[in-house]
This record gives sequence, C-alpha cells and structure tokens, in this order.
Amino acid sequence: MRRVGLLLVAMGLVASGCAARTTTTTMGPPPAPAIVDISGKWVGTWQGYDAQGIPRTEDATADLLQQGSRGSGRIALHTTGVATAVPVALRNAGLTGVRVDFQVSRSKVVMRHALGPRLFTADFTVEGDRMSGYVRDAKPSVMIVLTRLKPAVPIAAAPPPPPPVLLPSTPPAPAPAPAAPEPPKAPEPIAAAPAEPGRPEPKEFAEVAEVKPIYFDFDKYDIRPDDAKILEANVEWLKAHPEMLVLIEGHCDPRGTPEYNIALGERRARAARNHLISSGVAADRISIVSFGAEHPVCTEETEECYAKNRRAIFLVRPR
Repeated sequence: MRRVGLLLVAMGLVASGCAARTTTTTMGPPPAPAIVDISGKWVGTWQGYDAQGIPRTEDATADLLQQGSRGSGRIALHTTGVATAVPVALRNAGLTGVRVDFQVSRSKVVMRHALGPRLFTADFTVEGDRMSGYVRDAKPSVMIVLTRLKPAVPIAAAPPPPPPVLLPSTPPAPAPAPAAPEPPKAPEPIAAAPAEPGRPEPKEFAEVAEVKPIYFDFDKYDIRPDDAKILEANVEWLKAHPEMLVLIEGHCDPRGTPEYNIALGERRARAARNHLISSGVAADRISIVSFGAEHPVCTEETEECYAKNRRAIFLVRPR
C-alpha cells in the first residue's frame, strides 16, 4: 500500500508540472515604433527678429526625400538679410537654400546642414502634414513652421455614353436620301478676340523718361526709402496724366530657382502697385506682370550687375 501511495503522489507531481509548463507562454519583443515619413514639398514661414528686435515672419520652403529613418533635401528661409539669429549659411544661400540631411525618430526630426551641424541644425516635431521646430542655438529664437503640399488629384474624364441598342423586333430606320450639295458660301470674317481689360499685353506699353524704375535689395521686395521718393514722383506724373494706364514689371537677379524668381518678381511688382494705390492712383489703371530673371539688363556675375536686375519698371499707354 505504501508503494501504491508513493506512486500516486509521484504521478500527481508530474501531472502538475506538465500543466504548469503547458500554460506558460513566451512573449516576443515589442514591435518597433513607427516613424513618420516627411518626403515631399513643404511651404510655410520662419519667425524671428531682425537686428533692431522687430518681429519678422517670412516665407520658408523645403523639398525632402526620406529613405527609412534618414533622408536629405533642401531648405530655404526667405528674406533673412537682417535676421542675425538665422545661421550665416542660410542667410548667404538666399532663395536657393542649403542642402540638408535629416534623421527621423518616431515623430521627431533632427535636420542638419549637409556640410556639418555647426552650420545649421534644427529640431522639428511632425504632426501629420505639419512640421514645426526651432533652429538650434539661435538667439533670439528662430521658429520654422511648414505644411506639406498635397499632390494634385487628376479629375477622371466621364465615360462616353453607351451606344443605343436596337431591339430585334424593331427594324432599323432607312437612311435618308442624300441632299443636293449647296453652293459653297464665302467665309465670314472672324473678329479678333477683345483683349482682357485688366491684363493688357506688355508689348502694348512703353517706357517714358518721366516714370522711373525702382530697385530692391537681394531676396527682398520691400520699398527702400530712396525708391519711395521715386515712386512719389511717378505718382505725380500719373495723376497729371489720368488717361494713361501703367504696367509694372517685376524682375530678379539670376540667383534662385525660376519658380521662386517669378514669385519674387510678382511680389516686387505688387509692392510697387500697392504704393501707387495708397498714394491716390486708381487701382483699375494698374496691371502687374513678373518676368523673374528672364529679362536681365546686365549679365555679368557681379553684385553690381545683380543689383541692376533686381528692379520694377513702369510702362504706360493711353486707355
């Protein structure tokens, strides 16, 4: 009996040990946290202060490509000439911006100048299609806020209507007999389409000596004090000649991408237009157009030559 009891106890211990082992589960490693992908074109603003402590908010752009947790691209802060807190590398780059490398950790992005972090480093936080952060070690602080551009979605063309179906019991209608051909008619003269009144063609306008051009600093569209005096003289001539329309052309030097130069030229022309309007010239007399860097007056690669190309010129014609 004692042997039978010991045997039963041993069997119970073995059974309980097996049960314990069978209920034990092995936990695998936790999944790696997902990281954001910041590939694409971004637009937004940078916010900081100029040398006199006046707050500034100007345009910013970025074009980035990410592979895994790393990537590269280009970032540009516009109109940074008087913002001493902006790194020198970014200020000297102007509209073309600088090459950058970046590393992504979940929703955090560290972006550095491609030639070294001492030239430029910024820390960003990404929330969907919005990315914001600060330039590292900038005093006073420089904040950058960017929004990713959505790609255009093409609109699908409507499918053609299905052909009519003839029932078997309905015979097709007989084709009509061909009509006798009519004698050919003389072609009617085609009237030329009227020009759009608000946007006359530049070739219709001409420069006059009394209405002088104005010039701009690099990467800027602000009216300088000396050029404001030139604009006031232009205003007086236009007020004395109310029958004249005026076309303002915005131009840039060749630094910068063609797309940005077109936009900058338009800002320069619009700044001149707004000054004329605020001085009493009727808005419906003024049109603007931008040629970017397409029509330079000087082609040498010198600062003196670049300064001649950063301009807004005024052309006039009778109504």
